Amino acid sequence: MPHPGFDADCLRGEEPVHRIPGRNWSKADVEFYETEDLKVAVKTYELRNALARNTLGRWLIRREAAAFRAVSGVSGVPAFLGRLGAFAIATEWVDAVPLKARKGDRLDDEIFDRLSGIVSEFHERGVALADLHHRDVLVGEDGSLYVLDLATAWIAGDRPGFLRRYLFDRFRESDMVNLARMRARFTGGDPAAAVASVSPGAAAWHRRGRKVKSILDRLRGKRVS
Repeated sequence: MPHPGFDADCLRGEEPVHRIPGRNWSKADVEFYETEDLKVAVKTYELRNALARNTLGRWLIRREAAAFRAVSGVSGVPAFLGRLGAFAIATEWVDAVPLKARKGDRLDDEIFDRLSGIVSEFHERGVALADLHHRDVLVGEDGSLYVLDLATAWIAGDRPGFLRRYLFDRFRESDMVNLARMRARFTGGDPAAAVASVSPGAAAWHRRGRKVKSILDRLRGKRVS
C-alpha cells in the first residue's frame, strides 16, 4: 500500500529535477522530483530493456518494496511512499550524500556507532541487508544518517524454515563484516583486522561472498579492479 500522504498522480507529467542513471544494465535509474508537499526519489527500471525490466527489474522492485515495509519506522530509513507499478518504487528524498563522497576523509567513530544501531534494528526486524556498501549509506549536513538500497535485503519472515534462517544468519554476519570494514576504512583502522574481529566464520563467509560478487559483477559488465 502507498504511503497515506503520497499520491502518485502528483508526479504524472512532471520532469525529474535530477536523475542518476544506473551504472549498468542490472541497475535501476533514480529520479528525483519536487512537489508542493514532498521531495520524492523514484527508483525505476522503466528504461531498461524489456528482458531486464521484466525479469531482474520486476523481481528486485518487489523484493525492495517488501524490505521497506518490513523496516518501516526504523530510524535512518527514508519513508517508503509505495510502488509505482511493477518496475518502480518511490521513497522520501533525503538531503544527504553517500559515504562514498567522503572517501579520503577521516570520520568520527560516532557515525558508525549510529550506523551499527540502524543495522541492529534491521536485524531485530528479521531483515539483513546482505550487501551493505558505502554507496548506500548517506550522511546529511546536520549529521543525519540514512541507509538506502534494500534490493538485495534478505527477509527471514515470521516462520522461517531451516534454510531461510540459515541464510538470514549468514547475511546478518555479512552485514557486521561490511560494517566493520566500512568503519575501519573511514576511521583509519585496519580493514583486515576489522573483518577478523567479527568472527572467523563470518570472515570466511564474507570472502566466499566477495568471490561470487566479483563473478556477478563481470557478468553485469562492471569493471573489477
